[in-house]
Amino acid sequence: MKTRINLYVKALQPVKEKLPLSMSLTISGSVLVLTLLVLGSLFWLVNGEKTHQQQLRATLSVEQGHLSKQSAILSEMNNNKVIIEKIKRITQKIQNKKKVLASLKQQDTTPGGFSQLFISLAKVSDQKVWLTEIKSTEGLLTLSGAAKNSRDIPIWVARLNNVAALKGETFSSLTMERDNSVINFVLNNQSIVTTEEQ
Repeated sequence: MKTRINLYVKALQPVKEKLPLSMSLTISGSVLVLTLLVLGSLFWLVNGEKTHQQQLRATLSVEQGHLSKQSAILSEMNNNKVIIEKIKRITQKIQNKKKVLASLKQQDTTPGGFSQLFISLAKVSDQKVWLTEIKSTEGLLTLSGAAKNSRDIPIWVARLNNVAALKGETFSSLTMERDNSVINFVLNNQSIVTTEEQ
């Protein structure tokens, strides 16, 4: 006959721990609630993504319809010679207006002009020489005037070097003519220098 002998002392034997029912119900309930929350969030996200995709599909469908209409209009316009001719005329008008505006802008930005010339001539004027006519034709400048003595005219012409508006101008012709008590002169930049006094 066999006999079992327990060599372990009771103090050395493992203690059997039991999970109370209330604790196991609480843990099971928490896990269930968390699972439901995760599933609900996933369902909500998937639903939102589906709605977004449906909206994108609808927008894409509308845009495709709009694009097809515009393509049809464009093909009609490309085949319509009257419209093409109108577009060409309008384009030509726009180019002409741009040229005119560029020309006007260039004229506006041209420094000096006649006002600057008049101001500069007024600064070098004296009581001995006076101008009677200023003429400018295609870059050719003619100054006509008079003086009491012929020797005052070359002095006045020398002062024209100080006129800013006449920088770069080379006067090549000075004609003087006596008329009663005054000397009339014509100064221009288009002939060979000739000086005569009658």
